[in-house]
Amino acid sequence: MQMESVLLLASAKNDRTEFLSSVIRDTYKLEYIDSAQRVIEEIRARSEQIYALVIDVPSESERAKEVIDYVATVNSYLFAIPILILTDEAHRDRDEEFLSDTAVAAIEPRQSARAVLHKIRKANDVINSFSFQEFSRMLKALPSLIYLKDAKARYVFCSQYWHHLSHYDEENWTIRGKTDYDIRKDKDNARAAYESDMKIIESGIGTSYVIEENDDGIQEFLQIIKEPVRNRDGRVTGIIAIINNVTEQEKLRRELKKKSVTDELTGLYNRMFYDEFIGNLREDRFPLGIISADCDGLKTINDLYGHPVGDEYIRMSATLLHSVLPPDAIKMRTGGDEFLVIIPHADEAALKSHLDQLNAAAKMFKIKDRALSVSFGGAIVHDPDTIKERITSADREMYRNKKAKESWM
Repeated sequence: MQMESVLLLASAKNDRTEFLSSVIRDTYKLEYIDSAQRVIEEIRARSEQIYALVIDVPSESERAKEVIDYVATVNSYLFAIPILILTDEAHRDRDEEFLSDTAVAAIEPRQSARAVLHKIRKANDVINSFSFQEFSRMLKALPSLIYLKDAKARYVFCSQYWHHLSHYDEENWTIRGKTDYDIRKDKDNARAAYESDMKIIESGIGTSYVIEENDDGIQEFLQIIKEPVRNRDGRVTGIIAIINNVTEQEKLRRELKKKSVTDELTGLYNRMFYDEFIGNLREDRFPLGIISADCDGLKTINDLYGHPVGDEYIRMSATLLHSVLPPDAIKMRTGGDEFLVIIPHADEAALKSHLDQLNAAAKMFKIKDRALSVSFGGAIVHDPDTIKERITSADREMYRNKKAKESWM
């Protein structure tokens, strides 16, 4: 693994610089630079590769303060490089005057190797925490919400709070250290979020999905994009995520989707929906009751009164289905005057009852003094593999009933 670079601003090698080199050479790549201007140029060119900057006895360098001030300026906005001062007993008092929010620690040859390495690491942690605070203030200006979680799915940082959280508006309340179970009002969404987090932590694979929130009487749709955070050896140490409010886009998408699968004349589902539904049947809905329906005498209605009245005859048939069948029945117009209904969790007795009610209720509908007449057929489906076969069976029964009516009439 490539070592991180530590820049050393020193006019010449000496006992202090040789001490520093001997202490950190197995951990960091030490780069000697004898010019303040070159240090500034190196930082401009490759800031992300520099772990720390060490200045040897800044009290004897004419441009040490200029370098510290430059790093302090750029640290606030682009990156964070800590400065450490290399000093000794003879220079300590004057050198310590350079300590600041940017020059955060002093190193002396009398210190142990462990202490020096600890100071460099802690200096980097401290200066980056300052930079992160500045960065987090910038994130709060964004309309999207950005958050970090640790490897136990606990929040480490969140750019802003939103009304879907419990206690979010309480003074001194913090999200830090809490899981979604602790803070989310919608516990179903909390469980889904937590399970999604743990899957990412275990698999190292990110995800993206949209959830619906209805807190405080407000319907909102939130897009959540999550990616794993890894340390340098590749181990997943947490999650970074962004939440976008996509309510307008999602409502529009759903409206367009609804229109694409809705029959314009009757408001029932159309053939496109039928094909999609049959291909994605959920086993927890079985057994299914199947009702096949077909308007009787539609051609006669069209010939006598015109197609607008024929359209009303079809709409009336849809109204019949709505008025009799249970709310969870899936009603579709699959052709000109053909309908298919699927009723979840229906047995033979329930199906027969529905068919009897449909036949009885149809007599109550009239158009141009002609009674509504619809032929029905039914079947029960116990598993997904036989759905098409059982629909065909319901169709056959419906056509038998239609022919019986024609011969009787």
